Amino acid sequence: MPKISPAQEQQRRAQILAAAMACFARQGYHATSMDDVVRESGLSVGAIYSYFPSKEDLFLTLSEDRAEQTLAYLNDLFARPGSIADKSREAVDYFFDRLSDELVPLARVNVEFLSEALKSERIKERQDRRCESIRQFFCTLLGDAQRRGELRRDVDIQAAAELMMALGEGIVLLTVTGLRRVSLESLKAAYIALLDSGLAGPDHSLFSSVGLANGAAVAAAAAPRNGTHLKGGF
Repeated sequence: MPKISPAQEQQRRAQILAAAMACFARQGYHATSMDDVVRESGLSVGAIYSYFPSKEDLFLTLSEDRAEQTLAYLNDLFARPGSIADKSREAVDYFFDRLSDELVPLARVNVEFLSEALKSERIKERQDRRCESIRQFFCTLLGDAQRRGELRRDVDIQAAAELMMALGEGIVLLTVTGLRRVSLESLKAAYIALLDSGLAGPDHSLFSSVGLANGAAVAAAAAPRNGTHLKGGF
């Protein structure tokens, strides 16, 4: 058999993962078989199994690839020159853009990743690793902002990072299950206003002013009354 080049191997691997993503998003993890992935990919059974020996291996690789892509994007974004407020705004835009209609299948698979962690120790271990990477990213970002005076001094960094993770996962879950009752634009404005009014230091904003006018009413409603804040920013 002729050997294929590394570039061809990478292309074939990506083809298999794209087919698996389509199947998992359409049918769910349990209803998808390796035969489904074979048909979706257009490749042979042998080709599929030479890269991924099981459906769980495919599932885990998809989870890790998506998490690595997101973290790579965010690390690159916040390493660029420019204001943190502008970068934070771009990061929020990135998150909500991923929840637009054409990307709901991807979000649906992300929910599957979470639910399967309850049933497989192997998947749970990978999910723990994914969540810890995201948690550490938020902690680093918030800690840097606090040292610059952009974040309130009384904010509990670890608790704030956990809250941001929970908000993100909850928004994904409501969107995927069809239980969300407001538009993504309205939800984005509320998300920004809540975090900004709860976490930002005096005379600072965690997000750029671009696009915040639509959330002004939400920000006013979310702002603490009588100039007081709850301990830890919540």
